[in-house]
Amino acid sequence: MDIFESCNTVKFNDTFHRFLYKALNADRDAREMMVTWLTNEYSKERFAKFVASYHDMLATLISVPNRNESSMLRLCNIMDILYASNRRKIRVKYTAFYNDTVNNDRAYKKREIRKWYTNRIQESKVFTVYDYAWMLNPESKYLMLSIESDLQQEDARSFHGVEDFLSNLVRGREFISPYCSIEVRRDNLIETTLNAISKPNLNFKKRLKVSFLGEQGVDAGGVAKEFFQLIIKQVFDPAYSMFNYNEETRTFWFNQDTFEPRIKFELIGFIIGLALYNTIILDIHFPRVIYKKLLGMDWTFDDLTDYSPAIAKSLEFILNYEGDDLQDTLECTFVVDVESYGNQKLVELVPGGASIYVTQANKHEYVKKYMEWMFDKSIESLFEAFKKGFYKLYSGEFTTNCDPEELQLMICGSPVLDFHELQKITQYEGGYDENSPSVKNFWEVLHELDLEHKKKFLFFATGSDRAPVGGLGTMVFVVMRQGGDKEQLPTAHTCFNHLLLPDYPTKEKLREKLLIAINLSLIHISEPTRQAEISYAVFCLKKKKKKK
Repeated sequence: MDIFESCNTVKFNDTFHRFLYKALNADRDAREMMVTWLTNEYSKERFAKFVASYHDMLATLISVPNRNESSMLRLCNIMDILYASNRRKIRVKYTAFYNDTVNNDRAYKKREIRKWYTNRIQESKVFTVYDYAWMLNPESKYLMLSIESDLQQEDARSFHGVEDFLSNLVRGREFISPYCSIEVRRDNLIETTLNAISKPNLNFKKRLKVSFLGEQGVDAGGVAKEFFQLIIKQVFDPAYSMFNYNEETRTFWFNQDTFEPRIKFELIGFIIGLALYNTIILDIHFPRVIYKKLLGMDWTFDDLTDYSPAIAKSLEFILNYEGDDLQDTLECTFVVDVESYGNQKLVELVPGGASIYVTQANKHEYVKKYMEWMFDKSIESLFEAFKKGFYKLYSGEFTTNCDPEELQLMICGSPVLDFHELQKITQYEGGYDENSPSVKNFWEVLHELDLEHKKKFLFFATGSDRAPVGGLGTMVFVVMRQGGDKEQLPTAHTCFNHLLLPDYPTKEKLREKLLIAINLSLIHISEPTRQAEISYAVFCLKKKKKKK
C-alpha cells in the first residue's frame, strides 16, 4: 500500500473519498457524473474541509523523500475533480485551491518548473504539479507565462534567425533581425500601429522592438513600455469613443454606438495580449465581467453590482418587491432606455417588449433579459473582435485554470504598493550603499509621500505606476549615484528600472528635486532624454558583457 492509499484509508474512510478514488480510473462520462454529484450534494463547509484535507495530504507527500509520483498524480487528479465542481458552483474562493507548499518551497518550485519547461520543449508527459495551474498563485502562474513567452521567443529567434540567415546568404540579402520590429508615429499612433502589425512576415512571437518615426532610439525595453502606455491612454480616452467611462465605478465599457470599425477593437485586444506576452503591465480599468467573458465564464448578478451598483440596486428592488401591484407601481416594460449621442432610444429586450409589462410572474425573466442585453447582446460584435485579437498569440491554454482576478492581475499588475518591500530588494551602484546619507534621505522622502506621489515616482522610475505580480519586492530596482551636482534633477532609465540619484547635501534639496522630476516625467519624453536612454542602454550592455 502506497502513501496515498494509506492516508486515504486512515484519514478519509468514507463514501465521498472512496467515490473520488474510484473516479480516477473511470471514463470521461463517469468523471462528469462525479463532478455533477459533488456540485449538488455537498455544503460549503464540508466542501472546504475536503479541499483543506487534500492540501494537507499533498504537502505531506511533497515532504516525503523518494515519494511515489503515481500517488501525487492521483491526488492531483482528485483535486482537479473538486476544482471542476467548484467552478460550476462556487463554494470556496479560488484561492482555497492554492497550495502553499507548491508555491512557497523554492527548491521544489524550481524543480517543478524545470520539469514543466522540459515537457514544453520535448512534448513529453512527465508528471509535474505545474500541469494543475489551479493550485498556483498568481506569482507562480505569471512565472509560467513568462517562461512560456521566453521559450516561444527563443524558438522564434533561433529557428527564424537561422532560416533567414541561410536564405539571405544564398540570395545576397541583408540579414533579418531576430526581433519583431515595428515603427509607429506619435501623431497618428492608432492608424500607424494598425498598419504596422498588418504587415506580412511579422512574427510577434519574437521579442518586440518599437521605434517612433523620426526619433533615434534603441529599444532596450523602455520604448516598448512607452508605446503600450501611449496607445492604451489614447484608445481609452472617451473622446476617441471606443469605450465609455463609468464614473460610479471608474471602469470602462465598450461603446455600442462607436463609429470605429471592428478591426480597431481587434487591435486593442491584440495589444493587450501582446503586452501580456512581453510581460508589460498596462493601466487598464475594466470591470470583472470583461475578464470572465475572456475566460468563457458565465456572468452573475454580482457582476452587475461590480460594474454598476445603481442599476443593480434598481433591479434588486424589482426582484425583492412582493406586492401584487408591481405592474402599476413601476409601469415598466421589457425595454431598455439607452442614451446615444445625446438622444434617447428604446431597445426591446424581447420581440414586442415595449407592450409587455413587468409583473410578479415575469420579473425574473425581465432581469435576466436585461443582463443578457447589457453584458452580451449590446456589445457582442465589439467584444468578439476584442477577444479574437487578445488570443492571437495564445491558444488559450494558459487561461484554462485562471480566475478573472488572476487574469486581471497578470494584465494590469497590482495596485498594492509596498515601498518597504521595494527598499529591501534595492541594489546600489556608483558608490552608494544602503547607509549612504543620500540613500537614507531618499527612502525617508519616498515613504513620506502620499499615495498619488508614490505612484508618480513608480511611473517615473519604472514606466508603470503599478506593482508587478507578486508585489514590488519581486522586481529589480537599482539606485545609482549620479555625481554631486546640487541643481541636477534625478533621472531614470525605465527599461532597466534604474534611478540615477545625485548626491544632494540635504534631505530638503533631495525632496525638492525628486518632486520636480516625477512631475516632469508625465510630460512627453524629449529627444535629449531619448538619447540618454540610448547611451545608458549601450553602457549597461557593455557592463553585462564584461561580467560574462
